[in-house]
Amino acid sequence: MSVLYFLLLVSVLVVIHELGHFVAAKLLDVKVLRFSIGYGRPLVRVKLRDTEYQIAAFPLGGYVRILGIAGEDDRPDDKPDPRLARAVAVHADAGRSFAARPLWQRLVIVFAGPAANLVLAVAIYFVFFVGHTNLPAAEIGDVIEGGPAARAGLEAGDRVLEIDGVAVRYWEEIESAVRSSPGKELALRISRNGKIFERYLTPLAETVRSRDGGEVVQGRVGITHAPFIPIVGVIDAASPAARAGLRTGDLIISVDGLPVRNWTDVKRNLGRLGRRTSLTYFRGTPMPAVPQVQLLAAGFADLVPETRIDGRLKRQTYTGLEHAEMFVAHVDPGSPADTAGLHPGDLLVALDDKPVAHWMELDQRLQADPKHAFKLAWKRAVAGKVEVMTAELTQVWRKQRDEYGHTVSRLVFGARNDVDRGRGAMVVIDGRFGYAMNKALSRTGETISTMVGGFVQILGGDSPGEALGGPLMMYKVASVSGNQGWDSFLLMLALISVNLGLINLLPIPMLDGGHLLVFAAEAATRRPLSARTRERIGYVGLVIVVIITILALRADVMRFFF
Repeated sequence: MSVLYFLLLVSVLVVIHELGHFVAAKLLDVKVLRFSIGYGRPLVRVKLRDTEYQIAAFPLGGYVRILGIAGEDDRPDDKPDPRLARAVAVHADAGRSFAARPLWQRLVIVFAGPAANLVLAVAIYFVFFVGHTNLPAAEIGDVIEGGPAARAGLEAGDRVLEIDGVAVRYWEEIESAVRSSPGKELALRISRNGKIFERYLTPLAETVRSRDGGEVVQGRVGITHAPFIPIVGVIDAASPAARAGLRTGDLIISVDGLPVRNWTDVKRNLGRLGRRTSLTYFRGTPMPAVPQVQLLAAGFADLVPETRIDGRLKRQTYTGLEHAEMFVAHVDPGSPADTAGLHPGDLLVALDDKPVAHWMELDQRLQADPKHAFKLAWKRAVAGKVEVMTAELTQVWRKQRDEYGHTVSRLVFGARNDVDRGRGAMVVIDGRFGYAMNKALSRTGETISTMVGGFVQILGGDSPGEALGGPLMMYKVASVSGNQGWDSFLLMLALISVNLGLINLLPIPMLDGGHLLVFAAEAATRRPLSARTRERIGYVGLVIVVIITILALRADVMRFFF
């Protein structure tokens, strides 16, 4: 199947590219001698009017032969065809030659190939997005304590109707407005339990870094679409929670008969005034025959909180229930977390003496300062008692190879949890086709921008070994994406189609961009280049293409064999 995916990937990309040239030439009445799917000996050949259509033996791409562009005699290089040779010599066809056409028509025909690759990407993205029927709704799933949203009085379940007078329907519209407005006050129109009111908040400016080195400054208000699931953890065996029979992994569904939707509801309702609290929960029991599946059984617990006096002589209610999200599930051997002494089952509580309530907050604070030596604090159950441990931890950059064979540098912490986020509210897409087209154009534009930036980085001195890829890389990409399913394969096809279109626009002789460069030179000098000059340009292009091919093959060899 991997070979099939590879042949399909390359054939579609090349044939679509050549089809762009073919359609443009036909529309401008430039004579097309041959359109071939594949190379080599023809298996099927049909002539319609003045163009031959064929399927050749080697199914790797294809080509189009246009009068006046393939060479002096305009014959394909697989086997001369006397009929085509005679057709070229006919004086009546001289006006239909590519070379005889105005500059703008030649530009259109040449540019049509890369344009076809971009159109293919738009079409694939459109099909992908038009299949979506629902999107995350503009409804708050959870509110992070202490953030601008919490201070403004926003609550989980609030539906945002407008931002600065602009109606919103989807969560991505909220994200876009907040991220693009750091330090700017936003007016939100909110719906809660049938009542409509306004709230004002100012997003905090935050430098967000990803673990692959990306960095962006954006606004943050402390709301999430997906709620933090109310799964609890118990680390203190002598706590009221442990005595009530609660265990790590229990899912709380109600407190004193009131349903809970997220961890915020649990914190709000649990242990108020130190009184007895009735809890209903689900507990999963693994099935021996199917380890991935758990049977859920309902349980009930009466929790009697304890009242404790802290160091400031302040009364506190203690239950022993922790958020399971902050329990460490896995520690990578040799990682900074491992070196610091973290173990699975530890409960992370603070970073640089500031409490951390959610793993996403921990992760972002770690990413915000990659070189900083953090003081990490956690709790651990030792001989029936809970001990607080601390250690200094500095993240490291490590090169990792992804499933496609790319080597990337990632910032490594080395500890992970295993609690998934909840599912937020969804809403039916209003105008699916318009939405799909807008998203398709937007995604294609983002892909072009990213790839242009990558080209600039390569020209700025990035290692070709990390940036280039040859046939083996294409084979690997086709195989992995194909085995992941048709959705993944088509999205990868769109990505590479954009890449192919942009590469062909590079001002390198023998590529479409090289033709455009020649046309620009002819337009500037107002006369066609001599045959000798064109021949020299062709040799230069051949040398450049050979060099790029060698670098790509070298990158393949280094990536997959060393």
